[in-house]
Amino acid sequence: MPSTRSHDMRQPSVALAPLPGRCSGVLLHVTSLPTDYGIGDVGPAAINFLDWLHKAGQTLWQFLPLNPHGHAGSPYGTPSALAANPAIVSLVPLLGAGLLKADDVKELLSVPKGKVDYDRITPLKRRLLRLARDRFREGNISHPSIEGWDEKFDEFVRREGPSWLDDYALFTALREKHGKCWVDWPVELRDRKASAMNKARKELEDDIDEHLFNQFLFDIQWSAVRKHAEKLGIRLVGDIPIFVAYDSADVWAHRQMFKLDKDGKQLAQAGVPPDYFSATGQLWGNPVYDWTAIAKDGYKWWTLRCQRMLALSDIIRIDHFRGFEAAWEVPADHTTAMNGKWVKGPGTAVFKAVDKALGGRMPVIAEDLGVITAEVNAIRDEMGYPGMKVLQFAWGGESKYDPRGDHLPHNLKSHHCVYYTGTHDNNTARGWAEQASASERKAVRRYLGRSAPGQDLDAPGGKRKRVEGASMVSEKLEAGAEDDAREIIETASWDFIRIAFSSVADMAILQLQDALDLGTDCRMNLPATVDNNWSWRALDGQMTDDIAAKLRSFTEFYGREPATKI
Repeated sequence: MPSTRSHDMRQPSVALAPLPGRCSGVLLHVTSLPTDYGIGDVGPAAINFLDWLHKAGQTLWQFLPLNPHGHAGSPYGTPSALAANPAIVSLVPLLGAGLLKADDVKELLSVPKGKVDYDRITPLKRRLLRLARDRFREGNISHPSIEGWDEKFDEFVRREGPSWLDDYALFTALREKHGKCWVDWPVELRDRKASAMNKARKELEDDIDEHLFNQFLFDIQWSAVRKHAEKLGIRLVGDIPIFVAYDSADVWAHRQMFKLDKDGKQLAQAGVPPDYFSATGQLWGNPVYDWTAIAKDGYKWWTLRCQRMLALSDIIRIDHFRGFEAAWEVPADHTTAMNGKWVKGPGTAVFKAVDKALGGRMPVIAEDLGVITAEVNAIRDEMGYPGMKVLQFAWGGESKYDPRGDHLPHNLKSHHCVYYTGTHDNNTARGWAEQASASERKAVRRYLGRSAPGQDLDAPGGKRKRVEGASMVSEKLEAGAEDDAREIIETASWDFIRIAFSSVADMAILQLQDALDLGTDCRMNLPATVDNNWSWRALDGQMTDDIAAKLRSFTEFYGREPATKI
């Protein structure tokens, strides 16, 4: 059963490998993997995907946060920044061991495969995992795959319990019992009084054991995924959102790290100002950090968080990296992000503290998109982290094509960056082309050399316009030109892959949807919206040998495969 200790921040050692050189990979969240049980998981589906990546010559697999999903399936609104999502534990090994029977999973088999229905899947998966736990505890089932699990479980709890697992399991059990946010629990539990905590552990012993067991199952299955990835030479790229959810084990257990009042209520919330995605900004609602208090503690929780991520992956992508320089804070009672303000963050101090504690330089990708300042770039560059470039941002958007645009491959200032066809917040490449303006499609076609420079400029409705630059004169096509570049829609997916792979960027990453040439209905997330996100899933048979061969040919031709031969 769980340890009664808490806030023990001891750090097991982790291997810190340097970032790779020229390579490529695929962005696909675990939930999007094809399975028979309504949601992607970390069992055979993940192993099969790694095999397909290897066949395709890819050496990176990037996924979204592996933590328990929040509202509407969001992996960025998790109730724990350290626990794993029980919904992505695979049922296949449990069926193989006899802990589940074929009749148990019949309802899940009837769930449509193309989308994740979180409202339906989550309770069904929860019930099945509990049933498997109960049968294991009864001790009547014998199978080679579960031999020694009692000892392995106890070791897992001893290893992870004091630093995060005990708090997570107790928090989750209490959250389910009370059915409300921790700030509205009885005061003695809200404030973590020792006597109340001990009493709750005894009363909720069985529920706590269930949550511990689910984390144990994930640990076993993900360890197999990590070993297989290592065998194939594929590095796993994990994701750390800078902020955590208010109703989370993290905030409940570490209130001193956040800007809260004496009763635990939020004083401010996180977001971003008006931007490309939203005219009123994005109001995320997450509590904001009290960096002064965190610094006094030596950044121990951040060290724990990074160490935990490096136990699950080889490289860390830090979401909203600019928040470490300054974060957009909005009063807790505001309903839009328009009237927030920038509040300074810890800068490089937090990363240097983590590096020192872990004994080396963390392999980090900095998500430096959006409103970025020279100060943000300075932090990224001082730490030596590669930033991100997104090809979909290269063609002008609501403005005209700018040949000096930061996201164009010929303007990459260094190979030390990661080039994406699109991120999980973007459309698919085909979907982008379907919704792009006439001038954006023309810009792509001209960039690919499929029409003479003067041909597009002299198209019906087009006009020449001289734009003076610092050292050059460029020509732009004014709005209103006839759209004679719609054929780009049919080729955009592989056009974008070709451009990204041919760039000087060390790492090039495509969404799986682009390799599959899928449209807007298959995008993962539309920022500033709540519903109909995070649910897309690949189907059995979509990742074909032909697509793998085509992707490998691009990888080899542009020198992104180890020991490339042309």
